[in-house]
Amino acid sequence: MNDVTPHKLPGNIFMQPWWLNIVAPGQWEDVTIKKGDQVYARWPIVSRKVKGLTIVEMPILTQKLGPWIKQVSEKQETIHSNQRSTLLKLIDKLPKFDKFNYNLNIEITNHLPFTWKGFEQNSRTTFRFEYPYDPENLWNELKSSVRRDIRRAEEVLNISNTVGVDELIKMIELTFQRQGKKPPYTKELLGSLYNAAVKKNRAQILGAIDNKGNLHAAQLIIHDDDTSYYLAGGFDHLSEIPGSVSFLLWNAIKEAHKRQNTFDFEGSSIEPIEYYFSSFGAKQVHFHNIQSMSKRYVPVYLAKKLIKILN
Repeated sequence: MNDVTPHKLPGNIFMQPWWLNIVAPGQWEDVTIKKGDQVYARWPIVSRKVKGLTIVEMPILTQKLGPWIKQVSEKQETIHSNQRSTLLKLIDKLPKFDKFNYNLNIEITNHLPFTWKGFEQNSRTTFRFEYPYDPENLWNELKSSVRRDIRRAEEVLNISNTVGVDELIKMIELTFQRQGKKPPYTKELLGSLYNAAVKKNRAQILGAIDNKGNLHAAQLIIHDDDTSYYLAGGFDHLSEIPGSVSFLLWNAIKEAHKRQNTFDFEGSSIEPIEYYFSSFGAKQVHFHNIQSMSKRYVPVYLAKKLIKILN
């Protein structure tokens, strides 16, 4: 781990107490497996009460949330059997719930223990450049239109590391306004996450500015010791300069390489976003979504489904 800004507990950045205290204050608890004082598995569980029902689901701006399992061997058979047995133990220690909807870490490859325990499994995808990688070689893997956009942007835009969180949020709001929507998170929440991450040297805002100092796009990248994640971003749709978003993403990938990090696009199931991220030539990686519900939640689920159909 990084000696300057070590994680307090095992697991990625989304599993850290400071992150969870911002996105789910007072709503999370750790499910752990220990031998003596040593932690062998850890799974933060976020839950809330809604009209007497206990809902366990992902907090905002947190795409994947555990569990972390200590690797006890390099032998593949041992890794598999350890993950299987540990998952079964973690599932048995889960608090009672009425609805459960969680995205598992990419490292959790075996979903069968959840299936055996009555959960449903769905696949989610993201795009990743797994470290080590060579940006010079990656350039040739980019879709030709993306390379063209980046070249055009490089002629008139510069990368700024001094863009503030308020400017980032303005770009995000402009992007959602174009779609007739509001961001799914508040500017106060995003600002709190950014400020906390910056203090731990875990975040960076990249901005694309022209020679007059006008901001055309901004992106928030967070990172831990292993991976850099594209967390949020936006652009000015009235800008006459094409390629500002691709320009920023390409520079974020190169920054991740300098940190010896994998770069995770934090993939989306929305068709235009999936199509755009795939144009960078990164590897499509699957992770598991696990769901379950109690008998008393079934009528709520069916009612919500009917309302969605009618609307």
